[in-house]
Amino acid sequence: MKHVLRSLLLLGVVLGGIRPGFSQVLAKNQAIPQKENGQTKASSRKLKDVLLQLQEHYAVDILFFDRNVSGLLVTGDAVDLNTTIEANLAAILKPLGLHYKRVKNGGYVVVVKESAAKAATSRVTGRGLPTDMTDRLSSQASSPELGAGISGRMVSEERPADISVRGSVRDDKGESLPGVSIVVKGTQRGTTSDADGNYKIDVSDASAVLIFSYVSYLAQEVTVGNRTTVDVVLKVDNRTLDEIVVVGYGTVKKKDLTGSIASIDTDQIKDQAVSRVDQALLGKIAGVQVKPVSGEPGVAPQIRIRGIGSISAGVGPLYVIDGFPTDNIQTINPNDVESIDVLKDASATAIYGSRGSNGVIIINTKRGKSGKAELSFDAYTGFQKIARRPKLMSAMEQAQYYYDGIRNRNIDEKRDVSGPYSIWFRKVPQEVIDVLEGRNTYDVDALDEVLQTAPQHQYQLTANGGNDNVKYALSGEYFNQQGIIINSNFNRYSVRANIDAQLTKRLSVKFNLNPSFTESNNVQAAGAGTGPNDGVIAQAIIANSFYPLRTPTGDYFAFSGLAGSSNLTNPLALANEVKANQKGMRLLGNISAEYKLLDNLKFNVLLGGNLISARGMSFKPQLPAFFNDPAIGSDNSSMLTNWLTEYTLNYATTIGSHSFMALGGFTSQKENYESNFLTSNKYPNNLVPNLSAASGQITNGSSDSYQWSLLSYLARVNYNYQSKYYLTASIRTDGSSRFGTQNKYGVFPSVAVAWRVSDESFLKNSQFINELKLRTSYGKTGNNNIGNFDQYATLSYETYTYGGAAVGGFAPGRLANSNLTWEKQQQVNFGVDFSVFKRRLSLTVDHFRSRNTDLLLNVNISALTGFNTALQNIGEVKNSGWEFAVNTVNVEGKFRWSTDFNLSTFKNEVVKLGPQGDPIYVGGNVTQIGQPIGMFFGWINDGVFQSAAELAKGPIFRPGSTITSRVGDSRFLDISGPNGKPDGIIDNFDQTIMGTPYPDFYYGMTNNLTYKNINLSVSLQGSKGNKILSIARLGTLNTRGRVRQLASSNAYWKSEENPGNGQVPRPNDAPTGNNRDPWNSRYLDEGTYLRINNITLSYQLPAALLQKVSIGSLRLYATATNPFLFTKNEAFNPDVSNSDSPLTPGVDQNNYPLTKALILGLNLGF
Repeated sequence: MKHVLRSLLLLGVVLGGIRPGFSQVLAKNQAIPQKENGQTKASSRKLKDVLLQLQEHYAVDILFFDRNVSGLLVTGDAVDLNTTIEANLAAILKPLGLHYKRVKNGGYVVVVKESAAKAATSRVTGRGLPTDMTDRLSSQASSPELGAGISGRMVSEERPADISVRGSVRDDKGESLPGVSIVVKGTQRGTTSDADGNYKIDVSDASAVLIFSYVSYLAQEVTVGNRTTVDVVLKVDNRTLDEIVVVGYGTVKKKDLTGSIASIDTDQIKDQAVSRVDQALLGKIAGVQVKPVSGEPGVAPQIRIRGIGSISAGVGPLYVIDGFPTDNIQTINPNDVESIDVLKDASATAIYGSRGSNGVIIINTKRGKSGKAELSFDAYTGFQKIARRPKLMSAMEQAQYYYDGIRNRNIDEKRDVSGPYSIWFRKVPQEVIDVLEGRNTYDVDALDEVLQTAPQHQYQLTANGGNDNVKYALSGEYFNQQGIIINSNFNRYSVRANIDAQLTKRLSVKFNLNPSFTESNNVQAAGAGTGPNDGVIAQAIIANSFYPLRTPTGDYFAFSGLAGSSNLTNPLALANEVKANQKGMRLLGNISAEYKLLDNLKFNVLLGGNLISARGMSFKPQLPAFFNDPAIGSDNSSMLTNWLTEYTLNYATTIGSHSFMALGGFTSQKENYESNFLTSNKYPNNLVPNLSAASGQITNGSSDSYQWSLLSYLARVNYNYQSKYYLTASIRTDGSSRFGTQNKYGVFPSVAVAWRVSDESFLKNSQFINELKLRTSYGKTGNNNIGNFDQYATLSYETYTYGGAAVGGFAPGRLANSNLTWEKQQQVNFGVDFSVFKRRLSLTVDHFRSRNTDLLLNVNISALTGFNTALQNIGEVKNSGWEFAVNTVNVEGKFRWSTDFNLSTFKNEVVKLGPQGDPIYVGGNVTQIGQPIGMFFGWINDGVFQSAAELAKGPIFRPGSTITSRVGDSRFLDISGPNGKPDGIIDNFDQTIMGTPYPDFYYGMTNNLTYKNINLSVSLQGSKGNKILSIARLGTLNTRGRVRQLASSNAYWKSEENPGNGQVPRPNDAPTGNNRDPWNSRYLDEGTYLRINNITLSYQLPAALLQKVSIGSLRLYATATNPFLFTKNEAFNPDVSNSDSPLTPGVDQNNYPLTKALILGLNLGF
């Protein structure tokens, strides 16, 4: 046994690369007859037996290939045990054309001398150990058992020639497999099978191991051995179908899904270097529209799953983090996430009942694994800058536009402009003249002053390990993102501890804890660009570029002192001096226990909590740049606690070809919230921004509190027969504190069936179709995302005049409605899962139709009640759409190229709006029956009246008024009149649907290209057919002309001889000048775009190299986010929406600009 261990040590530690299958013969205790004088008998013996005898006698290791000595004989008198081992080896090996080499560990290796190969008289031609392997033997330090080694190397002429290996690769049905990758393990040598599945490759020796790999098949390793022909049969890889998908309150195998569920795994998240978990969904999943509406650090994208199903309630999805339902995932570290599963159809979401109608996103974090502790360090650093900026007028262009606006005002007022501008009735500001005449050469782009190249960093340390009884996953993260607007940033500190423990044979527990701290400094960015209270970006765009933002003394330039720019606020002062800080601490966690009552019956209990404490402040100092308004500050604080309790029973069994799973449970969740808000404008100076500096003079204060609770019962049954025919049924009953006494409870059932057609006898042996499954489902879900006390009447404090004096009192503020109930959704889904060409092409198609009823609306009621409106369940909306998800493996081999592509469509239509069906108008959006929610509404622009002759033909905008149409003004389509027919007059009868905020389709695509250890991932997303209602254009296309305009406005009408491009009207400085160009289609911007949103190039360092420095793995990567955008949109971001309100989609109000970034990172494992 001692020699067996010694030999194993030599093979496993010293050789390393030599594997079992070379038939190396190790030491054995064999009795060889000997003469008393130490010589063997003269009869012939096998060389193999003699070598084993010498190994035993001299207590050394002698290594040889079995095939090198098989069949060779040695005469008995050739061995003399009284002499040295070298003498004996020379005596028995040389006549056979063999040779020996002594290596550093003191052992010997039998090799073949090529020069003497022909001298071998054996029927077997041997080959020696390859040079690189004997080199390793020679250079490795020996083990303590073998003593000190000596140096030595095999000479080059002893290196054997390569062995040529041929063969074929087929599947388990006997079909040839072309394009299979065949690589010699541990080398760069490789090839691929030809069209008939045949291949040829050279290997260095019989110890070589060939690795056969092919998409959708299990990789196979084969040792060459004595063979020159190696045929391989690859088996189908069913692991993809056996992947576990997380569904509500459980898991199922991917192949057993009956609903519409899509998944993203940790590798896809890692490749994107995202700062928020929800950003990882961008362009990845069909039916999930992710809009990066803001570039502000820490701000969430807007997510809509399968359209919009409500008018007044929330339309965002429900998030479930490790079993805990929530609506806040800002504090979750993306690197902690193991998988994201998106539940889309009612079969999948009905188990969440009244919170499932907007879709459910289930996030599971990483858990511990048995084995040696693994430490990892992940870090990246990078820089961001504005992704895209609009083209604006230069100072000279802006001054000329301003000048022409004043000139046109004088003309409209019938003032003489034939003389010098200095004698005009309406004067041109001197600062404008100074620019035009070259005395003022300032051309300041305010965006340059308030924007910066901003750093971004993330660092994370992770530990993972355990044994069969206890497993752990621990992590700590620091994330810092500076905003591209100066003085804006976001910081996150988070820790995660996930522990799994098998306490007894039947009892196991799981513990999840995620404490975090966030801090943000925010700046107001948005606004129409028309008022003094607009944000930094809104003001920076329209700020006159011929003024510096700071005076020579360093003070902020005050636009308020200029007659022509009195509404402008210095954007640099806004960014530097207005403070808005928010801090938050969160503790999210749960503990669950599972007890196995029977082998197939498990009882689970989960207790969870979500605690959030937040504190914030704001301060705006008194400055000339802020019109010397009194300094104003505020302080706010809040506390939220949310508790969850769940009890579930899970049963699973298989009887013959019948498989059953059943779930039953009870769950309750309760949330309490308290907040306080205080403000004051009594600060004595700007020195101390804290509210305490106001000397206790609080000018306004408020407090708020609420609570809600949800009590639920749920059940689900999964059945399949022979894994071909599937049935899933679920039901949930929710009781909510938010609804009236008559409708506290709602019932939400669902049913789904599926048929795996590919497992039927007529397709099972198909060489073309690998997977074909048909699915359909129907279910009912709800939306309880409304006010917590909307069912109750309210009282409001009012002031009345009584006896000539003001008297306070309380008056009814809202009617009670005990009949308020859930907004309900009924949805039907049809789906197909399809794989062909040995799973190199996979396609999933879903078609859905949904109808949302009992939508909550404020409905006009009789004035006799004392109220104008009352909240009632009366609206109705329907959605339908198609979803396509395609996965292809385009190239397979040493170079691999795969593609994931998805495309989605949906149509939305309002079916019912109150008893009278009155439209709902909000700004430039309208919601009306027969149209989608929130369509753009206004006048249709028809170019410009380029001449008096065109003006005479009309139609005329508001004739007889001060804003009636003139030559050079916008012309609008005459849609209708009081009699329902065009009447040559443009008024409110001509307002109509201008465009849609919803795309005809939206899509995403990811290409992954891998060559050896190098990977390139390129992701893109886009949409086609929608418009953006640009409130920003109201400022930057303002025909009054006093602020900076978009560069496209340079094509404005100047005269009949110089009419511009026929689309941009003339400027007019009259206060009512912009009223000649009200909400119309000229303010619609293009929403169609294609954005390359992520390019990641990574390199995985070879494991053999890293082992030398005791590193397990090292991946280096570079990521570019949002590097390219293709669109006709003129603004910062074509994929924008200023509000989450479903009534105002697609509105651009100078939101915080989107960023592009370059990031360098590493993933280091120990």
